[in-house]
Amino acid sequence: MMKLAKRAAALVLAAVLALSLAACSPKEVASNLILKTADLLGLREEGSDDDEADEIVAQPGGEVNFPDGLQDTSVHWNQQVQDGTLYVAFNSIQNRNTEYFVAGSDTVQVTGYATTESTGILEFKVALWELSEDKATTSYVAGTTVYFPTGGECSTYTISGLTPGRLYKANVSYDSGMFYITGGVKIEGIGSDDLVAPDAE
Repeated sequence: MMKLAKRAAALVLAAVLALSLAACSPKEVASNLILKTADLLGLREEGSDDDEADEIVAQPGGEVNFPDGLQDTSVHWNQQVQDGTLYVAFNSIQNRNTEYFVAGSDTVQVTGYATTESTGILEFKVALWELSEDKATTSYVAGTTVYFPTGGECSTYTISGLTPGRLYKANVSYDSGMFYITGGVKIEGIGSDDLVAPDAE
């Protein structure tokens, strides 16, 4: 309870500082201060990273053909591995994580598509997180945030720099407070048909 009170007090202080800075400095300064404070307090959740220096955009092409029964429109999030490919079907989501998968090599190929009712935010993100060897922590893999369009068409990108045999999970996120995305993602290059549930960390 005391720790929660300290975090709340720190956030209030950060907000006050940010508002005072915003009066005489660009809005970006205030935004960065709030984000850094949230990072220090451990309050930012997975998928909210801003670590990538350059925006990586998936290239048009590819296709996502789900195994039988996977694409159930009544389910918000459904995943399955088949023949070295992780398939994820999602319906009306903003931010979800897959279960952990084993990297079969140092690369995976990600293909995805989505639609949304929003006319303002026209892309969603897929990013990878790596489980430490002792399974104690999960860390964002720098440079793996890939942007996909929300126009319903498939796009593809190959992510490299992974460690074969290590456990990773994919975060699918859409940065809207009001709207959701519906679509699918497939990740090719999985080293095992067994997934590890997030609570197995």
